Amino acid sequence: MLKDLSVVQARFIAILAKTARVERDKLLGNVAEKDLDGLTPGRGEHNPTAELGFEPLPPDASQTALREAIVSLSPTARSELYTLVRIGQGQLAAGKWYRGLSEAKSLGDETIVAMIIEDPDLHDHIAKGLYEANPSS
Repeated sequence: MLKDLSVVQARFIAILAKTARVERDKLLGNVAEKDLDGLTPGRGEHNPTAELGFEPLPPDASQTALREAIVSLSPTARSELYTLVRIGQGQLAAGKWYRGLSEAKSLGDETIVAMIIEDPDLHDHIAKGLYEANPSS
């Protein structure tokens, strides 16, 4: 499955994403979900701050390191990372790997970079994608 992206690279990006998420949550003050005046959906995303993405972070934040790590990958490796994230989100079956790669190709490099970086649960989605896809180390 993975050709250009190594499992180590994917895990490193997941760690950077987790760090960026923690930094973003600190900036937001770790407000309790019940204090945000919103209805809790019966299904789907239960974190109302997840829609905010990483935009409120200062430019020197760990989001910059995350972006640099993703941009430094080859286009094929970025497509593979995008496919892993889609599998981790439950939007794509692990057996449909080729479909995720063709979807990434049709979207274009800038779009998939933006989609990956703006995923507030990127760490979890990469970890789940690696688990579901079960690539060899």
